[in-house]
Amino acid sequence: MKFLLEVAITAVAVWVVTLLPLDVTVIGGEGDEWWHRALVFAFVGLVLTVLNQFVKPILDVLGLPIKILTLGLFGLVISWFILWLTSWITEQVSFATLEIGDFWMSLLAAIVIAVTSAVLTAVVPGAEKR
Repeated sequence: MKFLLEVAITAVAVWVVTLLPLDVTVIGGEGDEWWHRALVFAFVGLVLTVLNQFVKPILDVLGLPIKILTLGLFGLVISWFILWLTSWITEQVSFATLEIGDFWMSLLAAIVIAVTSAVLTAVVPGAEKR
């Protein structure tokens, strides 16, 4: 249940980022019903959550020496890479696509997604991290 809540929080965070002028758009779900669009954001949130839970810890361990040298700033690049990887994976399916802009705008988008997810996780009951 916590996983589904985390997917929903991530989907809302991606939705918030698409509202900001950060060159991040989600394409798909242009049907008559509102829930078509919500399912597209839920799919993008699912991909981003799965990558954050399985790929990001591996990248954090592999990038530990660089993170130490850069005093943790390389963690931002890892977050950007996870967002880029999400974009690449969603381009492979036809019903939902996450498009990101250049490096700096998408880096800022990754930061906004992380902050929004952290705030929503703190506010939503039962969504605290394990």
